[in-house]
Amino acid sequence: MTQPRESLTHRLARSVTRMARMRPGLTVTDVQRAGALAGMMALAPLLTILGATLLLARVQTENQALQARLQTLTAPQAARRESAAMLRDAVRQPGLVATLERLARALPDDARLVAVARDAGGQLQVEISASDPDVLRGALRRDPLLAGLRESGQRRTPDARVVVTLRSRP
Repeated sequence: MTQPRESLTHRLARSVTRMARMRPGLTVTDVQRAGALAGMMALAPLLTILGATLLLARVQTENQALQARLQTLTAPQAARRESAAMLRDAVRQPGLVATLERLARALPDDARLVAVARDAGGQLQVEISASDPDVLRGALRRDPLLAGLRESGQRRTPDARVVVTLRSRP
């Protein structure tokens, strides 16, 4: 393996020492020049770091400006994608009338529909009154469309019936 090369500072110190041996005595200007040269060599890395920091700050500012511009240019495209996804999800779900029809067919004889609602996000909420909620749950599980309804609450009515609240998955 080769030996690492000497640094520039070591070579400069060696050449100054050699010059000092060749000349009988160093003058004040020689010492000042050597000191100035050593100071410049010490300042070079600091000036490089300072310059790099300034360049980095400028590049980061330009990047932020470009990102803001990119967001304004791509915002309409993102809105179109979001609208298309919402429309696609709405079309994939059966309509409220079709859901009501399937509910009517699946409900046990003693069960009654209390309320049905669909929010803007397409989530369905159904309240059904039944004397036995277990029979109701079993009847709803038989229909693949209604099997996706999850129970979110229950309450007892004064006439000893149970109102079961069901929600579709978001």
